Amino acid sequence: MQHQPYASSAVGNSDALLRATVGSSGLSRRAVLRFGALFSAGLALSACSGQSSAGSSAGSSASASSADARRVFRFAQGAAPLGLDPALFPVASTYQVTAQVLQTLLVANHYTGDPEVQDSLCSAWTVSDDRLVHTFVLREAHFSNGSALTADAVVQNFQRWQALATGEGTAAHAVPAQPLFAWGFGVPKPGSIDPSAVEPAPVQASPSGATTPSASASPSASASASETASPSTSPSASASSDAATPSASASASDAAHPGDKKTSKKADAQSSAVQSFLPLVSSVVAKGNSVVVTLSRPSLAFPRILTQQAFGIIDPSLFGADQKLTGNPVGTGAFHVESFEAGTVRLLKNTHFDGQAPELDEIQISTLTSSDKRYFALMQGHIDACDQVNSSDLGQLARDGYQTPGRDPFSLVYLGLNTAHPVLKNISVRRAISHAVDRGALRQYYPQGTSDAQTLISPSFRIKADDAKDYTDRNQDMARSLLATAGYDNQVIECYYPADVSLPWMDTPQKVYSEMVASLIEVGLNIKPVPLPWAEYLPKSREVSSERGITLAGFYGMYRDPYAFFGPVLAPLIAEHQVRSLIANAPSDMTTGLTKKSSDVPSSGGANSNVRISATPSPQPSYSPDPLTPEEEASASASPSPSASPSPQPTAVAVAPSPRFTEILEAIRTADSADSVDSQRELYAKVVSQLGQFMPAVPLLNVTSKVAVSREVQGYQTEQNAIELFGKLRKS
Repeated sequence: MQHQPYASSAVGNSDALLRATVGSSGLSRRAVLRFGALFSAGLALSACSGQSSAGSSAGSSASASSADARRVFRFAQGAAPLGLDPALFPVASTYQVTAQVLQTLLVANHYTGDPEVQDSLCSAWTVSDDRLVHTFVLREAHFSNGSALTADAVVQNFQRWQALATGEGTAAHAVPAQPLFAWGFGVPKPGSIDPSAVEPAPVQASPSGATTPSASASPSASASASETASPSTSPSASASSDAATPSASASASDAAHPGDKKTSKKADAQSSAVQSFLPLVSSVVAKGNSVVVTLSRPSLAFPRILTQQAFGIIDPSLFGADQKLTGNPVGTGAFHVESFEAGTVRLLKNTHFDGQAPELDEIQISTLTSSDKRYFALMQGHIDACDQVNSSDLGQLARDGYQTPGRDPFSLVYLGLNTAHPVLKNISVRRAISHAVDRGALRQYYPQGTSDAQTLISPSFRIKADDAKDYTDRNQDMARSLLATAGYDNQVIECYYPADVSLPWMDTPQKVYSEMVASLIEVGLNIKPVPLPWAEYLPKSREVSSERGITLAGFYGMYRDPYAFFGPVLAPLIAEHQVRSLIANAPSDMTTGLTKKSSDVPSSGGANSNVRISATPSPQPSYSPDPLTPEEEASASASPSPSASPSPQPTAVAVAPSPRFTEILEAIRTADSADSVDSQRELYAKVVSQLGQFMPAVPLLNVTSKVAVSREVQGYQTEQNAIELFGKLRKS
């Protein structure tokens, strides 16, 4: 059987196609006009199909020939899988493919999210009384190449995850493996130094009588944001007549406080030291057909982490010397990868699968980067299902008998703030951004059920922080005052966002960016837009760098644990500390392959600092770029001019200090080691509050999404993590 790509050239003249569309599918006039505009602009569809390109509903049924006889399921998603290694590409577009190919040691219960062995690679799973030893008894299984699954193969997968999570070049990408092996999640080694546990920088009085941080404090002194205000004081409460003013010069401060130099030197001496940790996973050994994993501390998250696709077991023969895959992944799942090119993956039934054989013979997963393309591909019978349905299309789909199952708001869209950036390392700037954004204006681009996010965690966990609104409520006057406190003077802050994709957490990135940046410009921030192709956006948004400023980002919670929401946000900070730790702990006589010096690695040691900004300002404000696609050009509005910003001389305010990053990780470790979910919930409330104060990211929306499925498909069941198992589907 041959599979021909459907494209505008394959359907001939667009007028004939429009007439066929109107006569057969019952599309609305609005839909027909949209369809015509797409094809007139030359937006060729790029998925594979075994049916006629001009197929109508009747034609689609009549074409149930060889392709349908083989039970081929065709699914379109909005972003291409840039790679099929789930450990290094932990995004939904990759997971949706590998979920059909790889199996994990544990799976999440569909209703509760609790880890269990049903449909997993294990016949049994036991935990010791002290909760440190997890034993996984493997069932009989075979990789799709015919080789048998062994305990040694599983151990080699664990070793690979550790290598990726602790490697200089891969630590920033192996986000899911960070809590198992990377810096700060295990047990601190005795005698290791916490670089942020230095004496607080002295606080000096300003001429007005308010307290301000000393300008001579080292950026690495993480307590340098200390003010007379209580740590529990919210930014809103601190806006009073006792306004903080810029601190005096370093020389004046030295004269007034001769002990400052000593404190600063002590901070400088310790800033290059990195605290050492035993990883959470301290050992993994094979015992017969069992794998025994020993932890350095109890962890509620550990078994839940193993349910995500990043930990799908791969045949170790594909592991290269650098632990990256040398080919497409080979797993024990119901399907195997037949081909992967140009954003399209073809999967065939795994004849060595040891579970219940799927009814489908083939799965084709293609990439269509706009909801319009996906909608019309579905209506014309070129695909059987698609993700991220536009809200405006739901009514027509329902009238035509299509299924439109929805997902709960188990995902987050947020602004990632790089705390190593010379401007964003100032806590006042980060909090100013949080107070400036207009979440309500963003909801118009999302389906019903999407809600404002006041914390980084899903509301389904029922973990509340009483002071959450103090750091997320929109307050433009407060935002301007905080920028004045920081000494912000029109310095450029780059904002990365994806430009050519449609994502589960952001269907129209250009529109969301334009709406979001307008509120930041209104308070006087100078934002430089950096639209990036999907292939560049993923690595650049995670790399260890001080150049990246803000990242418009998002994710689905891939497992039901609070850390599933903290982890992606904290990953850049953890990767930075991991690289610094590798360098600091490398023996001088050992060839480690590390190319950076300690001074070359950006430091977030001053991430909670309120020392005034010293970066060079930009003389000209930045504006949004021209939209990059015809769809965006038709709808994206230009950013407002920053010249309209009121309050040209806002009053600085006293700023409550932020907890240290190491304190936050300690609170996470404590909560994760709790003996019950109820006690964990109480402990994580503290973490939520600390993250709100530290502000490594600005939560924007808890996002829901919709899937559209044709009438011929039965058994489609949406998952909260947006990853469905197609092997359970049936086609009529």
